[in-house]
Amino acid sequence: MFYPTLLPIANQPLSSNGSTPTAGPAGAPLAIPCPTLTPRAKPQKVTDLRADDIQAVIGIGDSVMAGFAANGIQNQQYVSLNTFQEARGLSFAMGGDQGVVTVPNLLHFYSPRLYGSSIGDQLVTICFGDFCPVGQYQPSIDQLNGAQSGARSMDLNHELDYLLGQLADAYKKNYIAVDDWKLLTFFIGSNDLCHACAVNTSLPGPFIVDVQNAIERIRNNIPYVLIQVVGLLRIDEIFLDTQAYPTYCRPFKQSNFVLHDHECMCAHSAANLSIMASLQPQFNAALQSVVDYYRSPLYSNDTFTIVYRPLSVNIQSFPIQAISNVDCFHPSALAHSWFSKILWYT
Repeated sequence: MFYPTLLPIANQPLSSNGSTPTAGPAGAPLAIPCPTLTPRAKPQKVTDLRADDIQAVIGIGDSVMAGFAANGIQNQQYVSLNTFQEARGLSFAMGGDQGVVTVPNLLHFYSPRLYGSSIGDQLVTICFGDFCPVGQYQPSIDQLNGAQSGARSMDLNHELDYLLGQLADAYKKNYIAVDDWKLLTFFIGSNDLCHACAVNTSLPGPFIVDVQNAIERIRNNIPYVLIQVVGLLRIDEIFLDTQAYPTYCRPFKQSNFVLHDHECMCAHSAANLSIMASLQPQFNAALQSVVDYYRSPLYSNDTFTIVYRPLSVNIQSFPIQAISNVDCFHPSALAHSWFSKILWYT
């Protein structure tokens, strides 16, 4: 994505004792042995951006962008209501917790004024189809992370409503300027894929319409922006791989209830897993087509462009610790750090 390389931290642990670092102030960039960049005048074209030109990060997405379950079960034997947390500060694309490897924290090394990354934890948000209650956002934690757990493409306007309001407030308070360069990470579609075996509105056709409408709204309302659209993972492989670890996902105390049995309706039969596997490339092709559409000279200009970033990971090569032990479905803090490095290098 940005050319300063970060090879020295490619295998950096989360912390010295292996635990997830706690949230901290946004004023402490990662201590990484990389050279700083020679200051220059602000670029006038989005195609000329460097890491130190980005002044704000913005996130649109679902529970992965929100960091749901990334902390896992650390000091308890069972899943409990206390584990239903979004570790927004660990989010691969939007996290700003001190000491963790995320895209914002890597950018922060080069751009000390970086604004928008989310910090800390909060109770899981709920956004299921048309049911996206207002009032769930906590701006002091979320900042410019508009992701909602459970969100599908039909919920993109709900997230944009929040983000546009927060941007207007940030401009008013001089946290950032309208003409500051912004990196917006767009990661949606996993929940559409999880519903596509049974819900027609979650098929690639309606999905592409929702995504295109959202990108158009961004283009018309958020100037000086580089959008990176992130491709979907092979969700079916997560379910297949975690079957080999039946005790890793811990049930509720005195209950056989396992959370991941209820998170992805299309993942619990061989036939539906096959459907998900066949549809995943179609969803990514839909995302790529929207990106190609908006990269044309008719839409891209000096202050707006869009790129597609495939999240090229081999899930079958993951150690089980890369998956949260809350539900054997969501990525752990370890996987979030890997995802951030993949985006950075591409």
